[in-house]
Amino acid sequence: MPSVKLGPGVLKVGATGSEIDVSCQLNGGRITTNVDTADSITTLCGTVEPGAMSFDHEFTGNINVDIGAGAASLFALSWDSKGTEQAFEFIPNSADGTKAVGTLMITPLDLGADEFGAPLASDFTWPIVGEPTFTYGAASGGAATRKAKTASA
Repeated sequence: MPSVKLGPGVLKVGATGSEIDVSCQLNGGRITTNVDTADSITTLCGTVEPGAMSFDHEFTGNINVDIGAGAASLFALSWDSKGTEQAFEFIPNSADGTKAVGTLMITPLDLGADEFGAPLASDFTWPIVGEPTFTYGAASGGAATRKAKTASA
């Protein structure tokens, strides 16, 4: 199976019905998982019990800052509603159809650029509240919805 590339796709952030579509501003984005594993325990008889694992997820990337859209912009939302939970929908490649939905904890975007004439862009890292839900597209092996699972030992 050929690899799936980023784009064209969809990124929407905000409450259903008033979400902000920033698909044409996202330069790169990904859902990442951080794993925290507790130390293993060795019992008196020599048995080793593995440490418990926990997972947390983030949506990270780079986005062109949309200050020209005024109060309806993602930039405005990130500053006016910083620290709030916002729904999101991320489809990295519309032809593939795999979709992630969930809730982000939004933090403010940066304002500015590194050099004159460069697009205003901001790197971001937004924690995902709980776990994202994935719906797999036909090109990914069939349309199935799965909630990410957290394993613990």
